[in-house]
Amino acid sequence: MTLEQAITRYIRHKQCLGIGFSKANCCFRSLLRSAGNEPLNQINVNHVSRFLNCSQASSTVFRAKHSLLRRFFEYWLAHGEIAELPMPINRPPQRSTFLPYIYSREELRRLLRSAPSCRTSNDKIHPKTLRTILLMLYATGTSVGEVTALVNDAIDLQNGLVTFGGNQRTISRTIPIGKDLIRVIQQYVRWRKKAGSNGDFLFSRTDGGGISPSAVLHNFERLRKKAGITGYRESSQKPCVRDIRATFAVHQIASWIKKSRDLNVMLPALGAYMGTIGLESTERYLRLTPQRFQNALNILSPRKQWTRWQNDPALLEFLTSL
Repeated sequence: MTLEQAITRYIRHKQCLGIGFSKANCCFRSLLRSAGNEPLNQINVNHVSRFLNCSQASSTVFRAKHSLLRRFFEYWLAHGEIAELPMPINRPPQRSTFLPYIYSREELRRLLRSAPSCRTSNDKIHPKTLRTILLMLYATGTSVGEVTALVNDAIDLQNGLVTFGGNQRTISRTIPIGKDLIRVIQQYVRWRKKAGSNGDFLFSRTDGGGISPSAVLHNFERLRKKAGITGYRESSQKPCVRDIRATFAVHQIASWIKKSRDLNVMLPALGAYMGTIGLESTERYLRLTPQRFQNALNILSPRKQWTRWQNDPALLEFLTSL
């Protein structure tokens, strides 16, 4: 079997499983051009290494291609077409340097108060819908994509449960919700029925169609500016709607620390609730929780010494406001 034949059969197998595989097809065809249409069992580590290192790809792209090719060769190894995996060592994962913005409770209230008046004649998302989406995001810590994908049947208001389908970064799960959120959703559902909206999605546009995550991001950006939330001083990163997920986690952890709860117990519970994959995804929110590092801040910012921490009142005000 040649490499081209192996690629064609593998892609056909994936497509029969309902996987589009269009991007993967491009990657495999690039490997074919790089290595040539050699017999599959003669493809070695050098062929794959030359392909993966042929461009100045980032570590993220390198790791994505490496994972794709590894699964491809594992498939043919299991079918006895090759004797060993011709895979080079993968690059180590890079930690993200992205720092999410943590909204204060006052900023969240300003966003909710500004929602009714932040509307243009071309808006497809009603202010009531946008406001309820924001409350759902903050009350559950879910992603924007999970919330916009919610169908009516996913909400069990009688038992206070919501079922999220999950995505690439989260797992599917059914979680309980509080009485306040139940009341908000009940009010929203009644308003929808009164307005004559009969779409399948819980949150829909004014014309009945589904709402895309990008549409929520666009509307939120306008709302954020109207509410006067500018973000961290001297930071090029502006707050966005995705930061509400991190805000939920940080506020929850801060509350547990204040109540002296055992984080060894609470963090796995928080991860299950948010649908995070792996405990490390949840533990990263500890970096953003000021109470966790209060002693370290006191050392870095002693009262009787002038340091860059002490000279930054905006930072200290932000830390103490959470």
